[in-house]
Amino acid sequence: MNKISLLLGFSFAILTARVPDRWGWEVHRFINYHAVERLRTEMNFWNEQQTFLREHAVDPDQDNNPGYYHYIDIDYYQEFFDGTLPHAWDDIVNLYGENVVIGNGTVPWVIADWTDSLTALMAAGDWNGAWQIAAELGHYVADAHQPLHLTMNYNGQFTGNDGIHSRYESGLVTDHLSELALPDDTGQNWDSPLDSVFSRIDEIYPFVADILAADDYASGQDPGYGYTYNTLMWAELDSLTEVVIDKAIMDLASLWTTAWIRAGQPTPPAVTISPEFTPLIFALDPAYPNPLNPATTIRYTLPAESFTQLVIYDLSGGVVRTLVNQAESPGQKALRWDGRNNAGVPVASGVYLYSLTASSLHSNQRFTARRKLVLVK
Repeated sequence: MNKISLLLGFSFAILTARVPDRWGWEVHRFINYHAVERLRTEMNFWNEQQTFLREHAVDPDQDNNPGYYHYIDIDYYQEFFDGTLPHAWDDIVNLYGENVVIGNGTVPWVIADWTDSLTALMAAGDWNGAWQIAAELGHYVADAHQPLHLTMNYNGQFTGNDGIHSRYESGLVTDHLSELALPDDTGQNWDSPLDSVFSRIDEIYPFVADILAADDYASGQDPGYGYTYNTLMWAELDSLTEVVIDKAIMDLASLWTTAWIRAGQPTPPAVTISPEFTPLIFALDPAYPNPLNPATTIRYTLPAESFTQLVIYDLSGGVVRTLVNQAESPGQKALRWDGRNNAGVPVASGVYLYSLTASSLHSNQRFTARRKLVLVK
């Protein structure tokens, strides 16, 4: 029986299983988007789908698949520490039973099955389906690279670090995405995706202790989890975070490459090479570069026709530059800020805020978001 079918058969039996927080949506989009850039030259046609793959990276957080697809409590298994944990689904089920394995998360097997599905769809010429599965595969790959998705102590609940999951991934990491260096390798063809995923888990799991230690240190200096806490946490975890996100980008590129090679290295016909889509959500991305000198690009996404305002503010709340103040069609947008105010005068070095407000013209949907910019001269 297909493993995913087997897992779905048990979804109603374990509705009480924990559903962890996931990487912030910006991280999922970031990983999918940049994984396209790490593909071999023969796969350049994937560039046409880069925006699609980015936008649909968050779909698994909005579908009806079970929460246990997104993690594995690898430290539940003593065999993991002994180096004897079986990887094959049937083998680990024979050892622990289906309910136990499912209850502790199934992300490695989901990744392997989604890779198989991607292979089959490309081989069959179903490119619309292939792009969707490729985007979803990226989501689960990203989840498997978040250290707190790999432990029973996923929210610090056993060590007095309650709430660390959200503090780390949705707050700290999202705010610093634009500062991370990107990998410069090319995705590889993997002999065994499942074994490679488990090998990566071996490398990433020790980072759990590092994150908890950083939380202890930073919260000791700032128990209110304010600016000092975030500054200290990032100083402790910036290189760790860059490592896991770079590995996620490269591993996703390798899984896409592996599926494409196994499918016979097909090329989609022009008629289906760029499926149309409408973004599902509003989003304001981290600006890049940030810090900026002399300019940066701000990207945002509208799921519907909306009246949009994109404004740069100083820290006192004064308007520095209004970039957008009009109705806009749905889609992904990108605007450049050149470090000048509304009068065309260059502004001083310092910290600024960029704010997006969008109101749908055809529903009551409304979105507001604000992020920091640092101008350095």
